[in-house]
Amino acid sequence: MLTEIQNIDAPTADVGPVFETLRSGSSFQLVCAALTVGMVHPLQWDAVIVEANRHLILPALYVFLRDRDLLRFAPTDVEKYLGFIHHLNELRNLRLRQQVLELVKALNSVGIEPLLIKGAALLLALPESRLGARMVSDLDVVVDNEVIETCVAQLVNLGYRPLAGDPGVHAYGKFYRPSDAGSLDLHLRPPGPVALFSTDGAVRSRVVEVAGARLRLPSPEEWVTHLIVHDMIQDRRLRTGEVDLRRLLDCRELLALGYDIDWSAVCRRLPSGRLALGREVFMLNLQRLIDVKIEGHVSGILPRILYRRQIAIKHNVSYRRLDRLGLSVARSAWRIIRLHKVQRRWERA
Repeated sequence: MLTEIQNIDAPTADVGPVFETLRSGSSFQLVCAALTVGMVHPLQWDAVIVEANRHLILPALYVFLRDRDLLRFAPTDVEKYLGFIHHLNELRNLRLRQQVLELVKALNSVGIEPLLIKGAALLLALPESRLGARMVSDLDVVVDNEVIETCVAQLVNLGYRPLAGDPGVHAYGKFYRPSDAGSLDLHLRPPGPVALFSTDGAVRSRVVEVAGARLRLPSPEEWVTHLIVHDMIQDRRLRTGEVDLRRLLDCRELLALGYDIDWSAVCRRLPSGRLALGREVFMLNLQRLIDVKIEGHVSGILPRILYRRQIAIKHNVSYRRLDRLGLSVARSAWRIIRLHKVQRRWERA
C-alpha cells in the first residue's frame, strides 16, 4: 500500500475488519489511505475531512466509500456530512451538465463540434450514479480559432456575458450568466506549452453524442496528457512540490470508466525535459498515492527524489518552510544571472 504511511497496526474490532488503525501520518497521507482502502481511524476523521476539502475531493471520498459499502464503518455524523456535501455537489453538477449540453447544441446548430476538457468532459463521461463525485469549478470548452467569432456570437445569443481579466495565451476569455451554476472558459487550445498543440501535435479526440449534442472528448492518452501538463507545468506543481489529488482521481476515474490508457503513448507525447520529468512524478503519484497500476513503469532517481520531496512537504512543516526558502533563493539567483547576461549583451552591443 502506501509505503510512506508508518506504524500500521492490525484492524480493531470496534472499527471493523476493513479498517486499520493509523497511529501516525500527515492528514494528506490519511486522505490517500482513505481513497485507496477506506482506512480511517475514528479519531482521524476531522483531519481527513479538512484535507479532503482542501483538495476539493470530499464528494469523491464519499462515492469511493459508498460504492464499497464502507460508510457503515464511519461515525454517523461523518456519514451524514459526507452525504450532504455529495448531494449538493450532485445537484450542482446536474445543472452544469445541462448548461454545457445547451451550449454544445447551440454550437452544433452553426456547424461547430467543440472539444470539452477537464471537468466539463467528465460531466458528460460519468454515469448518473457517479455524477456527484467530481467538484467542478467551471466549464472548459475548446474551439478552433477560425470559428471563435461564430462561437462568441452563439454565447451572446444564449445570454452569456464576458468576464474581465487575462484568460491566458491558450484561452479567448471567460463568460458567465447570473443564473448559471458556473462560468465558461472558452479555450483556443488546452493549457500547456504551445508546441504540444501545434499542427503536428494537434489534440487527439473522438466525436461522441450525448443527449442529442455532438461534441469531442480527448482520447484517453490525450486526456491524461492534459492532466499531467496542467498539474505539473501550468499550475507549477513540479516546481512547488504541491500535490493535487483531484487531478490524480480524474485519471483513476478514466480507468474506472473502462478507458484503456496506452501509457507508452503518454510517454511519447511528453518525451523530454520538464514535460518528461512532470510525467514521471505524476505517474509516481498515481501509483503510490491512489494505487493506480501502470504496468512496466519504472521511474528514475530524480522523479523519485521529487516524489519524496512532495511527501516531506506535506508531512513536515519545518521542511516545507525550508523548501520555500530554497525556492525563493533559487528564483532570486536565477533573476540575477539573467540580468547579468542581459547586461553583458548590452555592453557587447
